[in-house]
Amino acid sequence: MAELLQEADALVRRFEQADETLAARMEQATTDAAGKAFLTARLNFESVIDKNAVKLTEAGRHAAAQIGNQLNQGATQLVAVNLALERKMGRFVLLLVGFALVAGAVGGFVGARLAGL
Repeated sequence: MAELLQEADALVRRFEQADETLAARMEQATTDAAGKAFLTARLNFESVIDKNAVKLTEAGRHAAAQIGNQLNQGATQLVAVNLALERKMGRFVLLLVGFALVAGAVGGFVGARLAGL
């Protein structure tokens, strides 16, 4: 009976040792699996960021080109309006000079008539 108890104790010790070994291996396997999952997730995340960075850069370039085109069109229109105003101003100045000459002549004629009375 004592031998049977000793064998049972030895068997229990072996189960405890196997349990400790198994627990250590499970812990290591869990740590490894978590590390691999984290690394995979991180690589996927970085890949998504890189892909979206390229897309965002392309979209930004397109938007900048459109803004540049609109600014160029606005500048062209402003130059055209400026040229038209310059021409109108020149005509207006000539009209004022002509009006001043006519007014001076009429004023001189009227003044001469009044002085002759």
